[in-house]
Amino acid sequence: MSPRPRRFRNIDTPPRIQGYQPIGISGEHKNPVSLQIEEYEAFKLVDYDGLLHAAGAKRMGISRPTFTRIYESVRKKIALAFVEGRSINIEGGDVNFDKPWYRCNSCFHVFTLAPEDPKQCTNCNSENIDHINTMVENWREGRRHRRRGRTGFDFY
Repeated sequence: MSPRPRRFRNIDTPPRIQGYQPIGISGEHKNPVSLQIEEYEAFKLVDYDGLLHAAGAKRMGISRPTFTRIYESVRKKIALAFVEGRSINIEGGDVNFDKPWYRCNSCFHVFTLAPEDPKQCTNCNSENIDHINTMVENWREGRRHRRRGRTGFDFY
């Protein structure tokens, strides 16, 4: 019997950043901590927007217990990164965006475009942009290979 398929989480806006790096760690390059976009969103909804877990779960289109598990996971990962001086990467996840999102590789602006708009940054007019929705789909397709053989805290 196979497990139930994962439900996609609804995300209004992708993160403006792709991660963080610690300052003051000389010569050490530890494995980065990987946050999925839904973990970032749960953290933002509770700690930045001040929502309760039930309200955050409703916004993301998931159950409150699932939201709480995601939130606890991201808190542990952020604590691990801070205590051990590891960088944080925000990537992929089982998420749905309500519209096509893009990130400019020149000025790092995150924006959306209508299909008839020219494919260029709305901030600096650069054509060097990435389609965030496609990046998430590509991450999702390769995920099963990245998780193989990992247990416990190894997946951080």
